[in-house]
Amino acid sequence: MRILITGAGEVGFLIASELHTDHDVTVIDKDPDACARLQDMDVKVLQGNAANARLLSEADVKRADIVVAVTGNDEVNVITCIIASHFGVRQTIARVSNPEYIDQPVQDRKEVGISFMICPELTMAEDMASSLYFSSLLMNRELANGLVNLVEFKVTDEMNIKGSVENIILPNNCNLIAINRAGEIAIPKKGDEVRKNDHLMLLCDHRSVLALGRMLHESKTTQKAMIVGGGMVGFYLASQLERMDMDVKIIEKDADRCAEIADKLSGTMILNGDGSDLSLLKEEGAGTMDVVFAVTGLDDKNLLCSLLVRQLGAKKILSRVNRNAYIRLFEMVGVDRAISPGQVTADAVLQRVIGGEEVITLSDERMELVDFIARPGSKIVGKSISKELPRNSLAGMILRDGMPIVPYDDLRVSAGDRVFVMSMPDALSRVKKLFVV
Repeated sequence: MRILITGAGEVGFLIASELHTDHDVTVIDKDPDACARLQDMDVKVLQGNAANARLLSEADVKRADIVVAVTGNDEVNVITCIIASHFGVRQTIARVSNPEYIDQPVQDRKEVGISFMICPELTMAEDMASSLYFSSLLMNRELANGLVNLVEFKVTDEMNIKGSVENIILPNNCNLIAINRAGEIAIPKKGDEVRKNDHLMLLCDHRSVLALGRMLHESKTTQKAMIVGGGMVGFYLASQLERMDMDVKIIEKDADRCAEIADKLSGTMILNGDGSDLSLLKEEGAGTMDVVFAVTGLDDKNLLCSLLVRQLGAKKILSRVNRNAYIRLFEMVGVDRAISPGQVTADAVLQRVIGGEEVITLSDERMELVDFIARPGSKIVGKSISKELPRNSLAGMILRDGMPIVPYDDLRVSAGDRVFVMSMPDALSRVKKLFVV
């Protein structure tokens, strides 16, 4: 496919990184430094304003199959997509943050020539709020229209789940696909041990998530939440937590912003202060919180706040990380889960670019979960999935006729199966070849 990406910031860079090996990619950005980051990729780079019709014409927008507008300016992204639509581009995707334009994570605006609008802040807030299903849960992402869930949870002393991975008993249609230990993520192998504080990632039939919580002897106990940062992510997150009947506090440094969100969040306590002020955190009971979300726009402040509330005794800490390179650092020093708005946005874009299949990048781009469709004529059809997949990859779940199946040794792939594969970057290209027609 011919794909035009406008904006070479964190989101655009991640999308180009994923797509350039298999597609004809062109990137436009007005920042010379952002353009220079792309020099090691096989992409065409143009420097200039992405909303300029002349430059879009120079980029041969008429021949593009997809235009992805992900600059940091909503209006530029919207204008770019409208121009591209007028040029005849069938699919356009715009990154948009202004709540006047969008009120859900992904929304179609086909009436104005935009196939999808994607809001990074709403997408991230929804991802964070989904982690509150039970107390040790860190991620609960729905895949395949809700038929499959990607679950991550932290192993505690109370759980009877430590020891050799071969001896772990999980609910039906739940499959262990990765272990994250202090920021080091790996596909489990025979003989590996599960330890306290490990983060386990599972693919589960959506009906098995409740059974998983019961097996771990956990219930929905999250009642008190603190949000540090009252920007767009903090505001959207507080709105969701209010609807979940939680006791919510927001700490925001800017007094005007406090007044602005206080009018819209009737069930949230708004505190004007610095979220890295230890005395304020103590006074407001940060150490007694079931969960603390550090979601300011500054990575260093989020890290400091996370470390402070960890020392004070907060049960669960989720933090925003603007630079993907910092995800591993945050998780190494005690943040339970670090989430990049750029990455969740890139994942949402890639899902639509690839044609309905899921693409989820885990832990600082060191592992990917990809949902492949086994089309008639592809190499994998009729073959044993466990024998065909290369080293450093794992089939986590197969969706056949709408039913999730945990792959077993002799399971042969049928045409039409959706196969969820966890893969390290060095194996992904070989995995993709198995599904190419």
